[in-house]
Parts: sequence; structure tokens; C-alpha cells
Amino acid sequence: MVTESQVLSCISDDKCREMLAMIKEGQSFSISGLQLTRKQFYSRLHALIIYNLVSKANGRYRLTSFGKVVFDWHLVLMHAISDEYWKLKALDVLDSSGIPASERSKIMDALVKDEKVKQFIKA
Repeated sequence: MVTESQVLSCISDDKCREMLAMIKEGQSFSISGLQLTRKQFYSRLHALIIYNLVSKANGRYRLTSFGKVVFDWHLVLMHAISDEYWKLKALDVLDSSGIPASERSKIMDALVKDEKVKQFIKA
């Protein structure tokens, strides 16, 4: 059984993420294009396969259903880090200041436009 730490470890690798993106887009990839040694390339590809993120069919690699979910989740996480981090940090400061929940909710609605991120905050 695949554990969450194994999957997170795999997708935390820049080259694995690059390979996942290329597979999702249907692009062919080469060892030299990724600037990896043969061993590095096949080790990463092996990890993507054994963690059920990628499968091979008819000579082509494709994302599995699980791989699609993980990849899309990863995009949400990247968005939260790049676009929402400081907004979320501001909300944390407001939490520690003791403002009423109704005011915090109004400020959150004004700051955070992404509905998925709002769902995570409210959970």
C-alpha cells in the first residue's frame, strides 16, 4: 500500500513534478531534456509508477486516476503558496488579534477569492 509520505516525497521532487506535468500534457520527455542521468530518470519514473501516479499503456505513459487527483491537488497547493500565502498570513494575524468571527469572515471574503482555498480555511 502506498503511504501519503511516499507520495508527498515523490511529488516534492522538482523533476518528478516536471515529469508528471509533461505526462499530463501528453508531451514526450527525454533523459537529456530533463537533465537527469539515466539512473536518476528511471528511479523517478519507477517511483511514479509504484506510487500509482503513472501507468504505461500502448507504449505511452499516462496519469492514473490517482495521479490526476494528486497532480490537481498539487496545483492547488502551488497556487496557495504563490498567490495566497501572504493573505493567509494576514488572516492568522487577525485571528491572534481577537477580532470577531464575523469581521474575520468579511475580511477573508475580500482577501481570498479562490473558493477551494476558502473551503480549506473554513474546515
